[in-house]
Amino acid sequence: MGERLPQTIRPRKETEALTPEANSLRLGSGNCPHRTRMSPEVQQRVPVVAIDGPVGVGKSSVARRVAETLGFRHLDTGAMYRAVSVRLLEQDAEERKSGTAARIARNEAIELRQDGRVWIGARDVTEAIREEEVSQHVHLVADDAAVRQALVAQQRRIGLERPSVLEGRDIGTVVFPDAKWKVYLDASPDVRAQRRAAQHVANSRKVPLGQVLKNLTERDQRDRERKVGPLRVADDATVIDTTDMTEDRVIELICAIVRASDARPAP
Repeated sequence: MGERLPQTIRPRKETEALTPEANSLRLGSGNCPHRTRMSPEVQQRVPVVAIDGPVGVGKSSVARRVAETLGFRHLDTGAMYRAVSVRLLEQDAEERKSGTAARIARNEAIELRQDGRVWIGARDVTEAIREEEVSQHVHLVADDAAVRQALVAQQRRIGLERPSVLEGRDIGTVVFPDAKWKVYLDASPDVRAQRRAAQHVANSRKVPLGQVLKNLTERDQRDRERKVGPLRVADDATVIDTTDMTEDRVIELICAIVRASDARPAP
């Protein structure tokens, strides 16, 4: 087994530009109020790589490639909330207020295919979930405790079926608090905004960089202040500042963490 890697990986000297969660990380501080412990024996039997981080940090592409490299299943939990949001936005205003989101989450099958396609019911919503309108409304779904309860149950079931890489904002603190490997990806807001703007361009959408940064900052605040499943750094996570890193380097580091401690139980 290889040498244990450091708990925090930050190539830059300045850390004040990172999200408050990463800057205030204190190992063993017990600052994850929503932790619900699961059996360490279960986690030992089914390895889970939990990747958390703020919007625009590149979790989806990194997690997908890490899963491919390790031969694990990839589960983009954010896509599940977005899929529910797509269906919710199709309802009239009155329906949106009457618990429809929770019913959608409980009753409509969400399929995250390994080719990256996202389906809800009989519909492929891969492109629809990345629309700006969905991005602006997904917090209404993510803040719904009943929706989160339904989707977290699905995420746990899927994650326990086979070795998996899950990404989101509360994977290491709520969904799998005893995950064998936990990583928190971060980057400065400006860099995250540039990455998100590049995604818009790649999807033939033009959104001014200033607007992207504004939306990102507002989303950060909502994610941190959410009452259910807020954005937090798990006490035992490795923080990786990706501001000045290539995606290849980030993937290399995460895979090294897994390979160097493949028998290490969660604390």
